[in-house]
Amino acid sequence: MKLYITPALIFVLAFSVSFGSNLKKPKEIKKAYTNQTRSYDGKPGINYWQNFSEYNIKAEIDPKTKLLTGREKIVYFNNSPDTLKSIVLKLYQDMYKKGAARNTELNPETVTEGVKISKLIVDGNKLSLNVDDKLISYQGTNLIIKLTSSLPPKSKTTVDVDWSFIIPKGTDIRIGSYGESTFFVGYWYPKVAVYDDIRGWDMISYNAEHEFYFDYSDMNVEIKVPKGFGIWATGMLQNPREVLNDVYLKRYNESLTSDNLINIVTKQDSGKEVYKHQNGYTTFKYSAKNISDFAFGMSDFYLWDGTSIELESGKRIACFSAYNPSSEFFTQAATMAKRTIEFFSKQMPGVFYPYPQITVFNGDGGMEFPMIVNDGQFSNKINDVYVTTHEIAHMYFPFYVGTNESRYAWMDEGMAYFLPWDLQIELSEYDHRTRAAIGFSKWAGNEMDIPLILPSVLSRDPHLSMMSYYKPALAFEMLGSALGDELFKECLKEFISRWNGKHPTPWDMFYTFEDVTKQDLNWFWNPWFFESHIPDLAIKDLKIENDKIKILIENVGNLPVPIDLTLTLEDGTQTNLHASTSIWEKGDKEIWLNVDVKSKVKSVELLNKNIPDAEVNNNKLIAKD
Repeated sequence: MKLYITPALIFVLAFSVSFGSNLKKPKEIKKAYTNQTRSYDGKPGINYWQNFSEYNIKAEIDPKTKLLTGREKIVYFNNSPDTLKSIVLKLYQDMYKKGAARNTELNPETVTEGVKISKLIVDGNKLSLNVDDKLISYQGTNLIIKLTSSLPPKSKTTVDVDWSFIIPKGTDIRIGSYGESTFFVGYWYPKVAVYDDIRGWDMISYNAEHEFYFDYSDMNVEIKVPKGFGIWATGMLQNPREVLNDVYLKRYNESLTSDNLINIVTKQDSGKEVYKHQNGYTTFKYSAKNISDFAFGMSDFYLWDGTSIELESGKRIACFSAYNPSSEFFTQAATMAKRTIEFFSKQMPGVFYPYPQITVFNGDGGMEFPMIVNDGQFSNKINDVYVTTHEIAHMYFPFYVGTNESRYAWMDEGMAYFLPWDLQIELSEYDHRTRAAIGFSKWAGNEMDIPLILPSVLSRDPHLSMMSYYKPALAFEMLGSALGDELFKECLKEFISRWNGKHPTPWDMFYTFEDVTKQDLNWFWNPWFFESHIPDLAIKDLKIENDKIKILIENVGNLPVPIDLTLTLEDGTQTNLHASTSIWEKGDKEIWLNVDVKSKVKSVELLNKNIPDAEVNNNKLIAKD
């Protein structure tokens, strides 16, 4: 079979086809390019800067009252060219306060008093906690601290905070308490907000629905718990000899170097003393460098498995799972995490896993944190596999590559939905491309189908999820069709290489792809990200001339997608005809496909469940006798 493509220039989409520098940008983004903190080749600009923090945190938890008490010293480095007159701290637990503004309804038992700060010292000066004294003010979950002495460029200051809060119960909003003695604790310490080159301080308040934007930090954390409790956390355990009794220490150490699964704590260990303690308490010490957040899970009866994988010579990645003994799926979680890391490192995106460990904690729902994920157990393997692989994909986005989840949720959720597709087929025999294509096809074109480039905080569920997961993941898949798998992967790897440990915007991604491909991709960026169109191809005409078939395809919805045709022939056979997304590169509204066949064609149909199509009634044409 031979395929010939003849453009039919009937209509040209009304968007700019000049190179990416002409993509529509809000004034905040334009300013960054003017100031050369970002560049039109997609690289960080010559004036790019980023602030940084060092955290030393000590926390204690009373499981009976669910009270977490902490104290921290933050060293904050102002690497910006600006003199800062204030510092903003994120107090995420204030979202649970009675009367707080939020986008999710809480059960009465989940409402708390939020964060109680008992001491606040900045640069050695103890500040009044009375808002009437105008040294501090609250805006949602933001605490704004007025500096008595401004913080000049290229300098640092210290912030000391003592605080406490009740771990919320009865919630699956990313964190919570599960029963009386199991907790997953995240968004738990006063955290310096991002101050960046685009908007200054990030003042978006946490509303339980939209997610986060984090700066990078070095973290040293000590967590004190009653005897019998284990802690699994971001980073690496620094004092295993101090907290693990000998038999468990031996198993733990073995798991760090073993290709096989090691059961560190088993059902047979129930009732035994796994953890060492002094005066009835155990203190776990964790440390991590250049990470964007810190979270942990804890329980006094969880099982613990571990294994490891050598991705580079002499460098092993630890893979752990901590789980309820009744959770059957989690007996596979550590080995699944291992395979997931191998897949991401060697196949897609093909970038070595950047952290020393990953832990899959058996909590509820599904949520990502650096080096640890909080996963529930689901009723079927498809969802178990999906949640585990998806959350681990987030280690790349938004943690290794520090995207702004609050404003551009599709940059991390869409990528985390897209990256594991082939792995999920391997592990669960289910292709989530199909799920995305069907879901987007049903949803596309409604009044909330706003351009992806608009800030995610403008959207609410169920539309937010569609625009964060399905639509962008399909966009990445369609772009891969246009560029070819290898070139797409090269672009993605280059984007990760340039922007790991930094804060890219969508434009930085767009320009990187154009820089690597040396192509003007506005024909794709505009309809998929800057405009609102629907996926809808139609078979408009069919002409038969001797052994040649001419098929006219119309792009009714103006969204570039591949063409995948099934030709049913008179002799009973079927032939597939495919054209990549790039067929629409010139902006054509219609395309003729010319095909050589050896038998008469009975019908032609657009038939690929993994390509979104909002209107299927125009997908089939019967040949006229």
